[in-house]
Amino acid sequence: MVEISRPNEEEIYESHFEKVYKTAYFILKNEKLAKDATHDTFIKAFKHLNKINQHARINAWITTIATRTAIDIYNKNKKQIAFKEENYLSKSDEFNVEIDELENYLDNIPPEQKQILILKYMEELTEKEIANLLSIKLGTVKSRIFRAKQKLYEQYTLGGENRVGE
Repeated sequence: MVEISRPNEEEIYESHFEKVYKTAYFILKNEKLAKDATHDTFIKAFKHLNKINQHARINAWITTIATRTAIDIYNKNKKQIAFKEENYLSKSDEFNVEIDELENYLDNIPPEQKQILILKYMEELTEKEIANLLSIKLGTVKSRIFRAKQKLYEQYTLGGENRVGE
């Protein structure tokens, strides 16, 4: 019988820190709040590390915790969050323009829809996997994806105006 070694907390922290921070910042658009969400994410993850059976899925599991934590912080601080135009994904000027444009559009969709988009397109999870991770119905996942895409498209066609969906 081959025993698979479980990653320790330090290995998990080092290998997932950047991803967790970027996920939190993507939702919160505030460096301080993203750091708080990152810290809270790892506390929650380490507290429940024994509950994850498939360590191959730890990346998606931690990303889910990060998105939920960021959404909780977002909801608590809705009126106080100042969205900054910092770009933590800088690689090239051309890439920054695309990321900035996309982030402007994403600023105007609800955090729950952002969470679904992160899990679907960044983590490349199936809709069924997302439903299981978030403990919601498959139909809810599909409708959130549809609505988020619809709002993004509306913003794109309107040139990014903030009045979409009102």
